[in-house]
Amino acid sequence: MHCRRVLLSSIGLLCCPLLWAQEVTITTEFSDSNAKSYSTQMQHWQLLLESAPQLQVKYVHVGMQRGFELLAQSGFCTINKLKTAERAARWLYSARPLNVSPSLRLITLGQSSPASVASGTVSSGQDQIDLQNWLRHPARRKIGIIAGSSYGAETDQLIKSRPNQFYLVHGQDVSLKLWQMLKRGRIDAIIDYPVRIDHLRQVQQDNTAYTALPLQGLPLHLKGFIVCNRETHGQQLMQYFNELMAQPAVQQRLVASYRQYFNESEWQQLQPYLQQTFSAAF
Repeated sequence: MHCRRVLLSSIGLLCCPLLWAQEVTITTEFSDSNAKSYSTQMQHWQLLLESAPQLQVKYVHVGMQRGFELLAQSGFCTINKLKTAERAARWLYSARPLNVSPSLRLITLGQSSPASVASGTVSSGQDQIDLQNWLRHPARRKIGIIAGSSYGAETDQLIKSRPNQFYLVHGQDVSLKLWQMLKRGRIDAIIDYPVRIDHLRQVQQDNTAYTALPLQGLPLHLKGFIVCNRETHGQQLMQYFNELMAQPAVQQRLVASYRQYFNESEWQQLQPYLQQTFSAAF
């Protein structure tokens, strides 16, 4: 009997994942015109696609909130998303993260020390920022954030409790917009990844100095997953992505790529997690 005609009714899946997993629509938060500025967000996805030449991929450029709304449609997925209990209850997450990077930082203008700007991070624990206290002194400080994004349970709760001190930006190219707002003095800080800010500066030929400080309550590293809907097509796509990321060659390339984002101390602290999650790479 042909694969496409065999139905596993007990679990609602077709027996040949590839038949249903040949097409996927990926939502992204950047526009075509600024794709170069956001290339770091796509590099691990592109790496995965090297092992899936038969997969037909379409892209939809929308804001993050709209991207999650589109997951309700068959065949839609998104990438590099943090996992929260609320999201996991609604959507399917990949078994392994597609992206592993240093945690989010509080980005402000100016240079507190040469090292903080050169590396984009301040790694010493004593420099961690208590965000609630930072917002109080002075009380009119405002932080720019991406609408629809998660910043960890503690920070998400703070955002809800102090809405007047967080400026939410919607739509595409939000990281670029927030960086420009910060430079113009419209906000006092943003929460973002130093590697993304460095790449934006490089692409825009922007020498603006900044300081990136770690936030209390956030882990050493953050993990960005592939997310799909729970319908049949989404389940088949996720099974396919999980099989790809279980391949030793794919795991080796992913882990090798993650290295560029971490200093030596951070990289050594990350090893137990990597060896457990990407064991085929070691």
